[in-house]
Order: sequence, then C-alpha cells, then structure tokens
Amino acid sequence: MTFLVADDSKLARAKIIDFLETLGHAVIGEAVDGIDAIERYRELSPTCVTIDLEMPRMNGIDAACEILRVHPKAIILLITSMRDKKELLKATDIGIYATVHKPITLETLSQICIKIEKERPQ
Repeated sequence: MTFLVADDSKLARAKIIDFLETLGHAVIGEAVDGIDAIERYRELSPTCVTIDLEMPRMNGIDAACEILRVHPKAIILLITSMRDKKELLKATDIGIYATVHKPITLETLSQICIKIEKERPQ
C-alpha cells in the first residue's frame, strides 16, 4: 500500500514512516498540517493517509472531512494523543477508518494494515 503521513511533528512523521516502511509499505508523501494533507492527497492519491488530530492551520478532523468529501472511499487513520471522546466520536462519524493513540507501536500499525489489506477492494 502507499501512504501519505500527515503530522506537524517531524519526529512523529519519521517514526510512522519508519514503521510503515518496515512493514513493506511505500510512503509517497508527507504533510505538516491539514491543508498540506489535502493538497498532497490530491497530488498523490495514496492508498491510505495517517493524520494527526492537532495540527496548525487545519486540524486532522477538518482535513479528513475535506478528503472524504471529495474521495469518499479514502482510507484515513487518525493517529493522536488526544483522548477527548467527543472528538474521537466525531472522527468515527465522518468516516475515518481507525483511530490510534500515540505513542503508536509497530504491532498496532501492522494489525491495522493487515485489516485494511483484507477489507479494501482490489
């Protein structure tokens, strides 16, 4: 699968990219905020997007809403340190595929990727 990794933290992006590449996936782009994520998604058409919730200019929920509005079958993984149940329910309501709490582990990401590969149409 191909991935776009969106997080305002360079360290978090590097960790997610390392995990995805370790699992054999290709990271075809990075984004530093929600607006950047939307633009990069349009340019690259990745299989999946990992997106942080709290980012400057536009948060991950709003960016995911815009991506899903234009591409309803987009697979978006919200990776966040936020525990606010209201925000996390909103993520589910708009169609985000899964929410993962930071710190993310290789095992957790592996399980999600396996699930996506089994469920997505070929």
